[in-house]
Formats: sequence, structure tokens, C-alpha cells
Amino acid sequence: MKIEAVKDGTVVETATADADGTFSLSAKADGARLRLPASNFQEPYNGLDWLGPSLVTPAIIGSYIWMWAGFAMVLIAAGLAGMPRELLEAARVDGANEWQVFRRITVPMLAPVLAVVTVTLMINVLKVFDLVFIIAPGSSQDDANVLALELYRKGFSEDQPGIASAIAVFLLLLVIPVMWFNVRRLRREVRR
Repeated sequence: MKIEAVKDGTVVETATADADGTFSLSAKADGARLRLPASNFQEPYNGLDWLGPSLVTPAIIGSYIWMWAGFAMVLIAAGLAGMPRELLEAARVDGANEWQVFRRITVPMLAPVLAVVTVTLMINVLKVFDLVFIIAPGSSQDDANVLALELYRKGFSEDQPGIASAIAVFLLLLVIPVMWFNVRRLRREVRR
């Protein structure tokens, strides 16, 4: 740490403190005021902060897609495997091109699977916390803030449980319509 001896507004001598905190100045610093310069308190260089405000959100989106793409692909592949091939062949024999087969037969038959994937991912997007908390450095977390992270911050870091509970209720209100849609869809499938 650097120490400056100041007399009449000018630095007359500087010294650097040892590891144990001791330092020595010459006689010309007698009667001078000692101060610690601002350079002692600047943040040290810790390498390149590449995940700044402009890249943090795309990095989190990419990580989320990477994390949940396998789940979606497995469900969609299972839906495709369970689809009767006779319908696809019949449509092709009747003269439908591949786009028409996809749009008029494949997508409607995959609608229940696509609904499950969509509802699940919508709920997970609303409660995503771990990716933002882990990926975004502390300085960039404000640029990538989500409701679940704000709930954690208010409830545990900033000691504001009232605001945290209000955010939790708001998250619940956002999830209820999605869950209501899912329950309604499941009841319709049971009736069939």
C-alpha cells in the first residue's frame, strides 16, 4: 500500500508499506499529513470481463436453450415415433407435398406433445434463476435480471421480505394461467 506525506498541499515524500503494515519516512516528512492515495483503492485487474452487459443475456438464452433442447427433442421424437405412418403415406398418395403433410397432418397430431413442451418451457422460463445467478458476473446481473433472481435478492441479500413475497405472488399469478391451460388440456384428453 502506498502512503503519501503532504505538506501545504504538495506531496513531499511517498513510502510503500511492508506486508506487516509498517513503513518509514525521512525527516523531510516531519509535520506532514499522511494520506492514502486513491490509487490504493482502485479495483485490481482480474482479467478480461468478456461477459459484460451486451453478452450476458445472449449467453443465458443460449445456455437455457442448450439445457432444455434435449428434453424437447426427446418428447417430440417420441411423438413422431408414435405417429401412424399410414396417414403420412395416404396424404402423399393423395398428392400432398411435404409442407402440406407437415402442416396438415404432422403438426396437428403432435399438438398434445407440443403443448406439453411449450407449457413446461414457459413455466421454466418464468422461474429461471440458476442460470442468471451462476452465469452473470455480479456486475452484469442487473443487465440480466429476472423475477426469480430479484425475489432471491430482495428476500435474502437486501432483507426486504415484503417485496420478495410480492414478487413470489406475482410469479404465482403468472404461472396459474399456464397451469390452468395444462390441467384443462389433460382433462380433455382423459375424456377421450
